[in-house]
Formats: sequence, structure tokens, C-alpha cells
Amino acid sequence: MEQLIEIENYKLLVTTQGSGAPILLLHSYWGNLQLFDHLANQLSPIYKVIRIDLPGHGGSGDPPIAYRFDTFAEILNQLLVRIDVNSPLTLIGHSMGGYVALAFAARYPEKITSMILMHAIVKNADNQSIILRNKEAGLLRNGKRELFLKTTIPSNFASMENPKTTELINLIQQTASQVTLQGALLTIDAMNNRTNYLPMLQKAPFPILILVGKYDTVFNPDGQLEDAAQIPDAEVILLNHSGHLGFLEEEEIVLTSLKKFLGVV
Repeated sequence: MEQLIEIENYKLLVTTQGSGAPILLLHSYWGNLQLFDHLANQLSPIYKVIRIDLPGHGGSGDPPIAYRFDTFAEILNQLLVRIDVNSPLTLIGHSMGGYVALAFAARYPEKITSMILMHAIVKNADNQSIILRNKEAGLLRNGKRELFLKTTIPSNFASMENPKTTELINLIQQTASQVTLQGALLTIDAMNNRTNYLPMLQKAPFPILILVGKYDTVFNPDGQLEDAAQIPDAEVILLNHSGHLGFLEEEEIVLTSLKKFLGVV
């Protein structure tokens, strides 16, 4: 089922499929809920799978000027209540979706049964990443969007020799085309001003799975592994043939890992 739900200053496209314990899938910057088609189809026979287009992406409206992941967590909670998700849920966040998942978990730890972070940074943005994001924002404002995406999207993947890569690049180009300029700029600002959630994860009362791509050029895999090592009892999986989109590049391995972590036979 697909719905466009208005909450305060947000218009959010949400889909649900299946029944059972709830799982919420949160996509990356330049993505939308379509990226999770395979995961949703595989998990929905067992779970109630919820996907949303994050603000400024897909079928959702632009976020308000003061968009922050910390405050969006309250909007997300209201959304879940609106669609009658009242029991604790599993959060799966890819890249920027991980920031949203972390913000929600920090505010509502009692509503989380488990968390899966895929290619996501758990700390706040460092100076170098802020500089790069601000440079990106400048390119977008100056009408260089297509040039930026043409050079950036292929770098998300481990290898151009993988026969799936061309198809996946086309998919990301399609989802990226649905991101508004205002949505991209406000999302960059939110990413630059995100919170350090490592201390929260170190005390988290729920199990955590972290997936890292060996050839991730968006976020340094060594840095991701170092941060993960500081989270007690977190399960960490290094995807040896993936860049930044392991759940698409090695989708069956990722699906098997998720099911094992979730206790699905």
C-alpha cells in the first residue's frame, strides 16, 4: 500500500507490504524507496516492510528550511503512529538513511528491536567531508548537477566489470533524477550538521549489524571498521566485492546476512 502523508511541514511518501513484525528501510542521499525493491520483496513474506521517500527525494516533498535528522526523528515517529506501527521495529539504514535511523534510535531506543547500518557513518561530519559537501552544493546551485552525477554515481560501485553495474548505475540515475534541487541542498546542510551517535551506540540496548564495503569510496571503509570496533557486541560484515551499495552489488549475500542476524530460518 502506498500513501502520501502530511505531517507538519512534511509530505512523505510511504509504502507498506507484508505483515508481521515491522521493519523500516531508509534509503540514501540521491536514492528513494525503489532501491529497496529486492529487500522488501524478500522480507515481506515474514515482516511488515515499511519504506519511505525521505524529504526532497522520490515522491516526498521538500523538507523545511531548518531540516535536521534529529528533529525529523519526531516526524518519523508520528508517521509510524499514523500508519499503525505501534510495536518496536527493526531499522535498516543505508548511508544517509543510517543517519536518520540513528537519530530515531537516539530519541526512541525503546522502539527499536535491532538496527542494521549499511555503509553509514556513525559520527558527525568532519571538516573534510563538510568542505566536499559544500563544494557539491556549489556545483548544484550553478547548474552542474548532471555533470556532478555523471562522475559521482559510477564511483559508488566496486567494479565496472561487474555485469550488474551498468544496470545499477541506470537505477541510481533514475532515483537521483527525482531529487529536487532544494531537497538536495537542505539534505547536504542536514548531513553537515548531523550528530555523533557513536556514544549512543556504545550503550544501545538493541543488537546492531554493520555492513561495510571493502571498496567504498564514499566513506572510508577503514574508518567505518574502526568506529564499528568501538561498539560493544556489534556484528560487522565486510563485503569483499562491494563499494558503497553492497545491498545491490552483493544482494544475495546481504540478504542472507540480514536474515541470519534477524533470526530468520
